[in-house]
Formats: sequence, structure tokens, C-alpha cells
Amino acid sequence: MIRLGFVAGAGIYHAVQFAKMFNGLNEEFKHLDPYGGRPPMARIEGATVVKVFDENRQHAENLSRFANVPVVANSLEEMLEGVDAIYIGDDLTMKQYQYARPFIEKGIPTFIDKPMADSVAAARELMDLARWRKCLLMSSSALKYTKEFAPVTSGEADVGEIVMACTLGPADLRLSRPFLFYGMHAVTLGHTLINSRPVEVFDVGERGRTAVQVKYLNGAQLTVMCPHGVPVGFQGLVQGTRGSFYAKVADSAHYYSTMLKEFLAMVEKGEQTFDLLQAVEVIQICCAAEESVRTGRPVRLG
Repeated sequence: MIRLGFVAGAGIYHAVQFAKMFNGLNEEFKHLDPYGGRPPMARIEGATVVKVFDENRQHAENLSRFANVPVVANSLEEMLEGVDAIYIGDDLTMKQYQYARPFIEKGIPTFIDKPMADSVAAARELMDLARWRKCLLMSSSALKYTKEFAPVTSGEADVGEIVMACTLGPADLRLSRPFLFYGMHAVTLGHTLINSRPVEVFDVGERGRTAVQVKYLNGAQLTVMCPHGVPVGFQGLVQGTRGSFYAKVADSAHYYSTMLKEFLAMVEKGEQTFDLLQAVEVIQICCAAEESVRTGRPVRLG
């Protein structure tokens, strides 16, 4: 049984849902669940959350009660002992990655909830540190693990090599960096389907109607559209050399649980099976889109 430690975001959606997936819901304290005390959307075997730390002590204590977490740590340093792996939660700051360094330096397998970092430099530094310390590291939008697009990634849909793709998802302008914080989900969906190196990013949309074009080393092109204030869900269309494929993403329980199972499998195997460069490229695309908005020009990626 893998012993997990949860750090940060203890009162935010992802950590709340993920803790219940591992540990279940304590009915006696379900009123402390900030998202309504619903049962786990899925259950994941082989791991349990044994310790939680959050700078908001009340959030950590609430999570410990409704998600059956036995220990609330008093400091980040206490999280360095008694765990086999660490999950660092999305705390809505986009800076939760700053908690990761002590765990990576000690070689504790670490999952950083999206976004991996708030800049390309910070994301690369994490990747380099993990490689230097030989520490397993993972960070991803769960949209990499959709059930609906599995026929494309498995080859079952037989679309051939993808030459063009278009993905859609929401982006809330009330956020300080909406494309990095939430648009990255639609970016991840398209980027992982094309699975090549991005070379140029150009925002051709308007405020509230984001449209980002991404060109790839293999000649493929991705368009990511994120409109504000309209009822858009995650969806995508890909055109390959032999055919096309379209799907709407609906099963969040599947993509969340599959992502977490992927992390556990990597921990059990003890090898860096997750593609960190691909994760850094998602941050590159999002940050380049922001730069393109400022300059009105395409941004070449190094």
C-alpha cells in the first residue's frame, strides 16, 4: 500500500475529490466537505492518504475528518517522513509548485497538480532538479487521460498521423491568467494527441474569445479555442492522414482516476514513465500565447 501525503489545496476541488477517491468519505463528517459531501466519484486501490499539510490549518483538519486522513502535519518538514509519495494540490495560486523542492531533493516521488509552474523557467527548473536528484515527477492536466479520445491514442480509430486538430474548453476571464490556469486543459488535450514538438504559437482571437494556433515540428497544426461566458465543454476534432475523429469529453471520474493511477503505477515501477518534456511544453504553449496577446505576433519556441 502506497502511503500518500497531501500538501496544499486541502479545501480546493481537486484535493478534496482525490482524497475521497483514495480514502473514501466519512459519513459522520461529510458536512465538512466544501463540495457537498458527495460520495467519491471513483475509488482507487493500492494507495491511501496518511498525512495532510495545508497552510490553512482548518482546511487540513476538515479534510482529515471527512476523508479519513489520520495525521494533520504541523509543518511542511513533517511531510518529509512517513510517506512514499507526495501530491501537491491546486491551491488556485498557480504557485503550488514551490512546495515541491524539498520532496524532489529528498527523492520522494511527487505529483504537482496543474499548472506545473507559472513560468517556463520554473517548469524547466523542476524537470532539471528531478532529473538531477533521480526523483520521479509528474504534473498534468487530467485531460491527457480522457476515455473519449482513447480510440485515437490507442490507434483503434485509425485516423493515421494527425495533421490538424481543434480543441475547445472554457477559460474564465475573472482569473488573472485564464489561459494558463484553465485553458491549459484544452491545450493538453490537443497537444498530447498530436504528440510532436511545438515550434510556434500565435493568439489570433479576441478578449473573451481566445483562439490560439500552434504549429508543430512535424507540420501538424493545433487550434485551441477557449470562449468566455458561454456553455462550452471540453471537446475536440482531429484530422489525420486516413480519417477524422470527434468527441465531447464527459467522464471526469475516468480522467481523474486514470491520471492518479498513472502516478501510482510510476511510483510502483520506480521509473520515470511520465513524459516531463511534454508537460513543460504545455506551459511553453500557454505562456507563449500570453506573450502573443501582448505583442500581436507569433512566438517561436526554443
